[in-house]
Amino acid sequence: MAHRPIVFDAELIMILYASIVRWCVRLVPACSAVLLVVALACASAPQAGPLADGEAQHPVITAVDSSVPPRSAWIQMDQPGYAALFLVAPGHSATLLYPPDSLTSNKLTAGTHVLNVAVPELLVQRDTLRNADRAGYPRQRRDTLGRSAGRQPGDTLQPRGRTAISPTTATYLLLVTSPQPLVYSRLVEKTAGVSIPLLENEALNAVAMAVKSTIASEPRDWAAYYKRVAVRRK
Repeated sequence: MAHRPIVFDAELIMILYASIVRWCVRLVPACSAVLLVVALACASAPQAGPLADGEAQHPVITAVDSSVPPRSAWIQMDQPGYAALFLVAPGHSATLLYPPDSLTSNKLTAGTHVLNVAVPELLVQRDTLRNADRAGYPRQRRDTLGRSAGRQPGDTLQPRGRTAISPTTATYLLLVTSPQPLVYSRLVEKTAGVSIPLLENEALNAVAMAVKSTIASEPRDWAAYYKRVAVRRK
């Protein structure tokens, strides 16, 4: 049985070609607009400064070492008080870095201090840990909030269920101070359960409000300062 040759109508081909060209012309500006919005969002991410809802006098994160993730932060206390330093990843998590445990006194004098911190590897080195497992290297065991029974004073509380922070997420050190005690266990409890908004300013304020809620009595004075840092190499 002979097959009939397929004959294309020239007019139909021209109509299809014109439709494809119009679609491409419309698509390019749309893609450009999306890329522009993303670029502007990245460029507008806040870099450093005090939180507006805190006290007029506030501490300052004056410098952070060049390690990725950072290992030390230099802070300036405007007055004596209690300090807590967090790693805040909008849309992801808030992690207490200082004090590192319940035995460390976080009552600081006015002046300059260096806070040595350790960002949990689980948040920043997921691929490295996976490769370490394949290579047969031992992994360090971490406590979780679920293992509270039998805990000794000074143990570090680590929230469970964490995943690595995306390299594209803007991350911040958030320093919160108060003339009233900021208790380690309460800080971990409140910030581990707080919902972290996607927008940077909202995320920072949400963590600050969670810290404020740990202060036992009025007037619950507090002040805060944030600084953007890199925790993962892109």
